[in-house]
Amino acid sequence: MIWILIVALAVGLLLLAVMSQPKPRKKGRAASGRANRVGSLDREFVAGKWTTIQAMSQGNGGSLRDAVSEADKLLDYALKHNGVHGETMGERLKNSRGRFSNLDSIWSAHKVRNSLAHDAEFDLVPTQAREAIANFERGLRDLGAL
Repeated sequence: MIWILIVALAVGLLLLAVMSQPKPRKKGRAASGRANRVGSLDREFVAGKWTTIQAMSQGNGGSLRDAVSEADKLLDYALKHNGVHGETMGERLKNSRGRFSNLDSIWSAHKVRNSLAHDAEFDLVPTQAREAIANFERGLRDLGAL
């Protein structure tokens, strides 16, 4: 009987030790970053991603397509981390009224990304891609992410 109590106590202490361990941080998060955040938005992360997107946007073809897609994902990240609710980016854009200086331009940029992702016959024109990227940048600035 005493052995059962000792084993139960040991298991309980082991569970307590495991549960009190600090949780690991998510990848891609800055170690410091508190002063550089809006809500839970990591501005250093956004700035780093935006630098990569700008470099991609200087190319043509596939790199422009990738830049538009990445800019769309980055804006969606900023929306989520600014507390905008919705299952999809489209829903989050609908729920973001008043947060953007020109919501129509954000929608236009998102539609370019959707055409890239879903329309096999869509032919991306470089000026169209760069305009979409500029619109995403304006949206990120409006949210305080850049």
